[in-house]
Amino acid sequence: HTNDAATTIPRLFDMGIEPFLVASSTNVIVGQRLVRKICEQCRVTEIHDRKSWEEYTQLFPKEMIKKIFGDKNEVHTYVGKGCDICNHTGYKGRVGIYEVMYVSEEIRRAIVSKENAATIAEIAKKEGMKTMLEDGLEKVKMGTTTLAEVIRGTKE
Repeated sequence: HTNDAATTIPRLFDMGIEPFLVASSTNVIVGQRLVRKICEQCRVTEIHDRKSWEEYTQLFPKEMIKKIFGDKNEVHTYVGKGCDICNHTGYKGRVGIYEVMYVSEEIRRAIVSKENAATIAEIAKKEGMKTMLEDGLEKVKMGTTTLAEVIRGTKE
């Protein structure tokens, strides 16, 4: 029960598992959250100009938004307008957003040294780990879910 993959490591320490055991027996840690999927029957496009997009995404790191959505004058996202299929909620079903942290040699050394979760997360990101937030934003771009759902699913 942690907020992300890296926080699993100190949680295991809290449970009394020795760092050398965690380092030697862990290959991968997956963090996950479920978010609601946009109903495919009533999904419509929302068009955001640059100003409204910046306001809409102000809670997210600007560099992450630019990396995923680009630097366009107009961004398209999707919402469900509500229909009989989704009981007028705009959502039907759920989808996972994930964070997969492979335990590399550098992360193993950090575990044995009892580094904090933030340090371990930075190492994992440097090695290419996609965060839950990034995965969620990619699913927003694909039209699978909404920004509101990603916020709900990833807030700490």
